[in-house]
Amino acid sequence: MATLTSNGLGSGLDINSIVEQLVKAERAPAANRLTQRESKANEELSALGRFKSALATFKDAVTKLTDAATFQGRTVTVQDDKVFTAAAGSASLPGNYSIEVLNLASAQRLRSPAFPDATSAAGTGTLAITVNGKTANIVIGTDASSLNDIRDAINDSPDNPGVRATIVKAGDGARLIISSSETGAANAITIAVSGGDGGLAALAHATGSPANLMTELQAAADANVVIDGVAVSSPTNAISDAIDGVTLNLVSAKPGTILDLSVEYNPEGAKTAVQGFVTAYNKLIDTVTELTRYNPDTRDAAPLLGDATVRGVRDQLRRELSASLGSGVFTSLAAIGVTTATTGKLTVDATRLSEAIAADFDAVSNLFAGPNGLATRLDTIAGATLSSGSTIATRESALKTTLKTITAQRGTLDERIERVRSRLLDQFNAMDRLLGQLRNTSSFLSQQLK
Repeated sequence: MATLTSNGLGSGLDINSIVEQLVKAERAPAANRLTQRESKANEELSALGRFKSALATFKDAVTKLTDAATFQGRTVTVQDDKVFTAAAGSASLPGNYSIEVLNLASAQRLRSPAFPDATSAAGTGTLAITVNGKTANIVIGTDASSLNDIRDAINDSPDNPGVRATIVKAGDGARLIISSSETGAANAITIAVSGGDGGLAALAHATGSPANLMTELQAAADANVVIDGVAVSSPTNAISDAIDGVTLNLVSAKPGTILDLSVEYNPEGAKTAVQGFVTAYNKLIDTVTELTRYNPDTRDAAPLLGDATVRGVRDQLRRELSASLGSGVFTSLAAIGVTTATTGKLTVDATRLSEAIAADFDAVSNLFAGPNGLATRLDTIAGATLSSGSTIATRESALKTTLKTITAQRGTLDERIERVRSRLLDQFNAMDRLLGQLRNTSSFLSQQLK
């Protein structure tokens, strides 16, 4: 049976309350120190996380600017996009062109004479199919000689030179259709037949041969266009080697009709890119300012006030912004209208930026995306700061270790406080029993004296 105890009966004191207050007083100094250390470590860890997040966002913006195409956009205008479209890269120069599309590039398609059906034997022998100098010798044996078998043998051949076989069925029989996979005159199909029972002779085909039994549904042809009076041919309908940096995508032929194509710089795209860089940098500076602020009136300090790592990254970025950026037309941000305000943030003079772009469009791009461009240098700094071996990563690791240590110390403190509570209860209960005994003795003596 459990023993019931009632503390304080001998002395009349609330022993439990007294012990709890003593324990609380014993625990408070150490617990407060641990709580303060834990709070400080968590604040620093959270602040470093916010700084890294802001820096990563800035790096994403800067990385885009390392690509010259971000600044060197082009505006392309075509007179009739149902005839052709066009795309211009950073290598293209502004200009106007006259385009006439004579014909599109096409892939050859051949149709065989009709066979009774697709499952009966069509013939045996060897089909030598050649496309653009590549030949596949396909053997058709007696055990698999139907039109279906021939189709599958062509399509499954490991040496297939670039053709696709299909079957079309109609009331008068089944026909084998052989198509080239690629457009262009060089991809014309030649089919030679040898050996066997002679049944495959109907599939032989050579360009221009009067003995062909295969019907040419579509000839293999190059695309032909006239650009500013110059004839240009292409095996495909995408012509990328006629105009520097420009790809023409032919949609339909329209011989006799000359259409205009114009390529111009896209200054608005360059302005947007510069403004995007400024916005990303200013957001980073806002974050750094918030994490390192100090209010002298309230003496409120942000968690990273005086932090050497954060200050170092900020100062390094500022030095790059003010450094000379090569020997081009524009060697500084100030030259294109981007300056640093007293707050440390960047501002853009839209008029000067427009003038710089108008004066030398490519030079503005080189200022950021050149081999020694600003974006490249800033991207390197941000990448190093965010790497796993950086000072910030080391700091974060140390803070996490501190938090684990505090958790362990709090457990140790709990164990020690439990021992203190047990000891105090024992002492007070012993005192309580002694007082009870003395009280009983006093009562007995008083009765005897009476």
